[in-house]
Amino acid sequence: MTEQQFHTIAGLSLVSRFFYQAFHQAPSAEFIQSIYQDDLIQQWPLEANNDTLEQGLTLLKQQPDMAAINHDFADLFIGPNALKAAPWASVYLTEEQTLFGAPTAAIKQFYLQFGVEIDTGEHEPDDHIGLIFSFIAHLCEMALQQDIADDQSSPLLCALEKFLSEHVLTWAPRMLHIMRDEASTDFYKGISLAAEGTLRQFAQLTKADYRIVRLYR
Repeated sequence: MTEQQFHTIAGLSLVSRFFYQAFHQAPSAEFIQSIYQDDLIQQWPLEANNDTLEQGLTLLKQQPDMAAINHDFADLFIGPNALKAAPWASVYLTEEQTLFGAPTAAIKQFYLQFGVEIDTGEHEPDDHIGLIFSFIAHLCEMALQQDIADDQSSPLLCALEKFLSEHVLTWAPRMLHIMRDEASTDFYKGISLAAEGTLRQFAQLTKADYRIVRLYR
């Protein structure tokens, strides 16, 4: 791969790890410190080449109030009330809108093709948006470890295109749109926009399709 492609994939891997934490883990003081004291937002490892990502990073530039974002995280993703932005594919892609549906099984099978078996210590669906970003980061890191002369012929980037087209871009933009509307803090509104903008960058890199499917939420 070219030097520019290498740096792009490396940057996408780093930000995907960030989104894994942002979506899957309740915000901690250490996480916030890693963002603001280490200047992650100011020194974002990729060019903000679309308006959605740029708007998200703008919202994230102000350090948030910990109590407010913890409350917002719970309302969006944890409960105990009805979740404002359910983070699982099967909720959007199945008529019953329940967990552990066929989309969960399909995503789990895709993980297994690359030796990835999710074990977070809890019985949770593999199609959580945070876990999906973690797997995307894993594919990027695998690609970086290979000597690829032509990015179009990379089996790992082809796998990433397939994963995005079939299992992510079908529903994640809808989930992120709902999250943006329902979030009570600029922090999580910014996360939703930055994640959506980053998925656009992945689609541009891999030529992944935004396929139209029926969504139930």
